[in-house]
Amino acid sequence: MKILILGYSNLAIRKIIPAIKKLKKISFDIASISSSEKNIGHDKWYRDYDKALNNSDATIVYISLVNSKHYLYGMKALNKNKNVIIDKPFSTDFKQTINLLNLAKKKKLLISQALVFNYHKQFTLTKAILKKNKTDINKIIMNFCIPKPNKSNFKLSKKFEGGCFNDMAPYAAAMKRIFLGNKYSYSKLIMKNIKNLNESFSLIVCNKKTEFYGIFSHNSEYKNEINFLSKFYSIDLNRFSAPPSNLALTISYKKRNKIKDILVNKDDIFENFLIEFLKKLKKKRFTYYHDQIKEDSRFIDHMYKRKLIL
Repeated sequence: MKILILGYSNLAIRKIIPAIKKLKKISFDIASISSSEKNIGHDKWYRDYDKALNNSDATIVYISLVNSKHYLYGMKALNKNKNVIIDKPFSTDFKQTINLLNLAKKKKLLISQALVFNYHKQFTLTKAILKKNKTDINKIIMNFCIPKPNKSNFKLSKKFEGGCFNDMAPYAAAMKRIFLGNKYSYSKLIMKNIKNLNESFSLIVCNKKTEFYGIFSHNSEYKNEINFLSKFYSIDLNRFSAPPSNLALTISYKKRNKIKDILVNKDDIFENFLIEFLKKLKKKRFTYYHDQIKEDSRFIDHMYKRKLIL
């Protein structure tokens, strides 16, 4: 089986290609209009995205392009009868999301968003601890802040549909879905814009049992942590949204003022995600990701339309 990677992005270089190389009997092609060919173990290198879609014998297309190209090349790949993986955000418009999902369903192709933080052992173990305690979590507090990207980064481009919200809202939506479900009684989004491009946002989402607070920024000291709080215990995680594949992590578990640090061995979230994607493809579970993507996109759309700008 072969994967065609559209876009020789920084993420492709650091995360996607190394993960693909770990998989057995999986080869890959590269399409890049901005980088010259490099010896990275690929089969073919294309200098044009459309030519790559027309000529590559890959059955899966991984779209790692700027946000504004996700929908365009997602539709093109599906129309070439390719299964599709799209870097987050899946799209920047709810109607576009529905169009992609409907076309994939019609053609019986598998499509997914590569939002992969929950494919780490850390996440699995955390959910196991939460289930074992059988006590409702009262609050979830998530901080995901990064220093301001350099001027050439597409995240600072309105044309390429950058901005903190498009970049980080998928994390907030997934957390809401996983831990609060589809229904919520209260929500609020506050966004800070600089020159018509948002650089930070915060939100609160509540249901009857749990409050979720999220703080996200493209102009802050690096911080990537999440805290689960209940009446009797708490769980603190670092590097939650983007856990590195080459480092062991620690879960800080505190119960009745006794702290226990739980070591989590290093794990590759992109490799784990790709393994699951391939399993679903083999079993022809073409709509496996649809409900997740639709619910997250609907929530993001709802929050964005109700935003309060500072």
